[in-house]
Amino acid sequence: MGFGEWAAFTAAFISGANIVVTTLLTRSRDRTGWSRQALSDTLVALLEASWRSSDAAHDRHELGPQPLDPAAAARLDGAIEAAFAELRMNLTRLRLFASEKVGTAGVDLLIKHRELRDAPLADRPAQLEAVSAARRRLIQAARRELKTD
Repeated sequence: MGFGEWAAFTAAFISGANIVVTTLLTRSRDRTGWSRQALSDTLVALLEASWRSSDAAHDRHELGPQPLDPAAAARLDGAIEAAFAELRMNLTRLRLFASEKVGTAGVDLLIKHRELRDAPLADRPAQLEAVSAARRRLIQAARRELKTD
């Protein structure tokens, strides 16, 4: 093999190596971007369900133990249950995409929502504060993971 042939072979080899490396890096970057987007979408859905649950629990507390409109109270109780179910579903998704620290913060938020849901009306303001604190901890952990903090 002469010098020209070696140069052509070397150029072809380097070109092929560049294609392989570029393909691998692009796939990795795409996978990371997809995972980050899925985590963000899941966090938003979980936090929206959390706010719906808290708002419904607050409104239900405002109606009091003997509401003038029992149907409104029943609708709010149903909204709390529906939001809790959505929280559970999104927590499952969150645990697939997030680190253990974020997953643990999500579980803590779900537990606080369960305690809020099951609390007597008189205890709901304190439980709402506990939910709010758990929500802040989840947001803080997620921001660290997404490197937006």
